[in-house]
Amino acid sequence: MGTVINDSVDFYKKCIKALADTEYQVIISVGNVINIEELGTIPDNITISRFVDQIAVLNQADVFLTHCGMNSVNESLYYKVPLVMFPQTSEQEGVAIRVEQLGAGVRLKHINAKSIKKTIENVLNTKSYYEQATKISLGFHKCTGAKGAADKIEQMCK
Repeated sequence: MGTVINDSVDFYKKCIKALADTEYQVIISVGNVINIEELGTIPDNITISRFVDQIAVLNQADVFLTHCGMNSVNESLYYKVPLVMFPQTSEQEGVAIRVEQLGAGVRLKHINAKSIKKTIENVLNTKSYYEQATKISLGFHKCTGAKGAADKIEQMCK
């Protein structure tokens, strides 16, 4: 749930309950605030880590449940991974609204195991979320980066 707001044992437990013993291979990154033992017994298909290499995970992921931090969302879309979103701040809420407008993800409507599982499965089984994430990814890959931005600024100043 991000670098700052990552102490929601209750939310992590709901995710574990939602995805326990499913066909999905699940990675939950919990940060360094909580006591992992509070999460109880962890099913074989779920890995709990304090931190993960998010880029490496997104290179293999089919869906990303996220707090909607700008970096996380950009990285997810860069790697063509649609989102299930659980924003925690007003800025993250704005990011979630935009991702929904673009059709690349959906916000959790209810914070319970049934809703978490249903929302994840909806994204996994709806081709348009992948299509939109791919479209956005292609746009990211076409960007010229900092050098292109600097060149454009210099060009405008002439």
